Amino acid sequence: MMTLQRGTASATFEIGNDGIVRARWSGLILPGNAGAISALLLRATADANARGVIGSLAHAVLALPPLTSDHYGYVQPEFRAVPVAMAVAPEQAWIYKDVATEAALSGTMRRAFLSRDAAEQWLQQQMRALSANQLWWSTRRSLP
Repeated sequence: MMTLQRGTASATFEIGNDGIVRARWSGLILPGNAGAISALLLRATADANARGVIGSLAHAVLALPPLTSDHYGYVQPEFRAVPVAMAVAPEQAWIYKDVATEAALSGTMRRAFLSRDAAEQWLQQQMRALSANQLWWSTRRSLP
């Protein structure tokens, strides 16, 4: 287990043999620390050649203002295709739904779910779709 900490927030995570980063956020998530921890978590994901992230915000308090797609300017292009599924508590769902919607507008794959099982299922679907897409492109490039 590794822990990333920025001010009042932390993310503890591990990278599974299946190539999925499993993270648990805790503390107070604010505009000043949310982006920094997200960027560090995505960097760890890329460094480990992981294929996706599943996280839980159930033990965190979100104090985020309404976000726009411009907020995702900090997400490097190579991280935008990394699918991230977040399990949220019911009272967090409306906040994170807006986060996921604005992320999609910037080409960043994010979704929120009320259960970890649903988040895992979506993440697996996205990873299969991305793998199929890569296979299609590699086959297409090899055609005369």
